[in-house]
Amino acid sequence: MKKTTALWTLTLLFSVSSGAIATEHANHSRFSGGITLMSHVAAPPQAAAPQWKSRDEYDAFNAMTAEKDPNKKISLAEAFLAKYATSDFKSGAYLTEMQSYYQLGKSDQAVDAAKKVLGVDPNNLDALAFESYVFPFTFKGTDADAAAKLSSADGDAHHGLDVLQKFQKPANVTDEQFKQYVDPKRALFNSAIGFVALQRKDYPNAITAFKAATDGNPSDVYTFYRLGLAYIYSTPPDYDHAVWYIARAVSLAQAAKNPAADDINTYLKRAYVNYHGNDQGLSDIITQTASSVNPPDGFKVAAMQVPEKTGDANKDAYNEMTFPLKLGGEKAQKTWDALKGQPLELAGFVDSVEKSPDAADTYLVRIDILDASKSQPGTWDIEVKDTTQAKVTNLSPGDPVRFKGTISAYTATPSLVLSVDGTIDPDTIPDAPKAKPKAPVKHPPVHHTTAPSN
Repeated sequence: MKKTTALWTLTLLFSVSSGAIATEHANHSRFSGGITLMSHVAAPPQAAAPQWKSRDEYDAFNAMTAEKDPNKKISLAEAFLAKYATSDFKSGAYLTEMQSYYQLGKSDQAVDAAKKVLGVDPNNLDALAFESYVFPFTFKGTDADAAAKLSSADGDAHHGLDVLQKFQKPANVTDEQFKQYVDPKRALFNSAIGFVALQRKDYPNAITAFKAATDGNPSDVYTFYRLGLAYIYSTPPDYDHAVWYIARAVSLAQAAKNPAADDINTYLKRAYVNYHGNDQGLSDIITQTASSVNPPDGFKVAAMQVPEKTGDANKDAYNEMTFPLKLGGEKAQKTWDALKGQPLELAGFVDSVEKSPDAADTYLVRIDILDASKSQPGTWDIEVKDTTQAKVTNLSPGDPVRFKGTISAYTATPSLVLSVDGTIDPDTIPDAPKAKPKAPVKHPPVHHTTAPSN
């Protein structure tokens, strides 16, 4: 009995569905997300056709592929692999496990199954594409072997493109069917290559790869978001392209009701206001991106004008120091060369107090200077790194404080923040935390009864 993998190997076509986006600063892309199995189509065989060794083997494989319950599907796949250890269709059984584990939300087991597929069939496009999709959602830049993982993912994605390039359309498959099979995979491989370049801060190559990915899939939220990040973290930042592509990510996420929409939109607004000065015009840009993958010729985000004097010494001093840093380029570098290591003493309002990840008993006090930061929780202008004042935990959002220290670092995106090694003026720190307001006392409802009639 002979059958080809064209009849029985499951091929996965991927598209982004719902997912939750996490706060995204250090590694630029810490997300959780999902893929939808769009369809199950037959992959054209590219080598000598495998063979069934018995009717029982054929029936067992067919029962596995026909099963709808993912847990039962995994059990059937395990049974098949145990009984038919030399089967020509082992990769199909591992693919079934990969798909089923992912449907169950067990990404680690799904990745392990994908690796088993590649151990049997190193050129399997489904497993290579799956690994390229999952990697950005599971990668942690803090891992000890992060560099090795990036190299491995980059190699797998490039290998996937090579295999795809050699993939020949069989006579019994239409051009459209072949395109639907090939294009999403090419987009996934290019997106993974872009993600690796983004982590390595190789922004030009990240942009090239992400642009290629958008050609294959013009509707992927995360590819457009990461493409925008590559532009905004370039030197100097390219705010025109960054704003457009992140705005398109927002538009796509909103249309798909993707939970990532709110967080991406928050990031976009911070970056836009940081450069433009306010959020006027941003909603129009988001609307424009819904119908256009790339920005129109001549698209520009106007840079903010030099801030006018407000009469508030703290705001004016902060604006004068930081405005050149927001624009990037040579002037920003010269400004920073002059600022770094200089003493700074200002007043503002507490945005938040957080435990520092750098050392025990160390706190980060985030301070709002400008009105825009004060009105937007989670956005601040100054981060004071304090190592000696345990009582800073008594501070609450909105508390007025004074601080002094030495300017040590800054970040320009998505909003400008100066880091200061220093302390909070003890006179502005409460001796005890504010008492939490008491919850109102809830009285049980009064039940009125009617006296029995005589």
